[in-house]
Amino acid sequence: MNELVVIAEGETEQTFVRDQLAAHLAILGTTAWPVLPGRHRRHGGVKKWEVARQDIVRTLRERRYCTTMFDYYGLPDDWPGRAASRKLIWNERAPHVETAIHEDVCQVMGGKFDRKYFIPYVQLHEFEALAFADVEALASVLYPLADRPAEQLAAAFAAILDEAGQPEAINDHYETCPSRRILGVVSAYRKRTHGPIVTNRIGLEIMRERCGHFAAWLEKLERI
Repeated sequence: MNELVVIAEGETEQTFVRDQLAAHLAILGTTAWPVLPGRHRRHGGVKKWEVARQDIVRTLRERRYCTTMFDYYGLPDDWPGRAASRKLIWNERAPHVETAIHEDVCQVMGGKFDRKYFIPYVQLHEFEALAFADVEALASVLYPLADRPAEQLAAAFAAILDEAGQPEAINDHYETCPSRRILGVVSAYRKRTHGPIVTNRIGLEIMRERCGHFAAWLEKLERI
């Protein structure tokens, strides 16, 4: 079995990797598990690039595959490519950062490093974008927390999706990032509790079908 460490931004991503992604990859011969970034791994959050790079390099030197699962929305400007990516169109931003951090890490690892072992992934633009892959499933999880029936919630989420065009296009501004869009409809939404429930109900195949950047990452992991 190949071993894959997923350095995940927070507990939501950690749960997603443990409960959905790892089971899928195990069938294909890869054992995957998530870790939170930084020395004190009880809490997640996007760290400075120097801290994140230390985690990545440490994992790679243990001769394991390594990937990341961070939100583009919260990346500090000291991450390679982050500041320059603002000038790009929305669907080029996260790939630009991924390419930059891949190059940075490979330089640190040295010329003999096999680049296939590092598979960076930066989410467009936030984990909750995946929840918009199926607005009916999103509504079905959250309607017990709301004062409206599931059909009305689904219509509200569908309007947000229609405005953006696709789930991963829902943007990264403070008031319009995916999580705040959900909160605007259901104020009781809690990322750690409800996010993984929603994505589990949607399933990897629907998210793959409707979220192209996520699909490209998943395909790379499946090829390990």
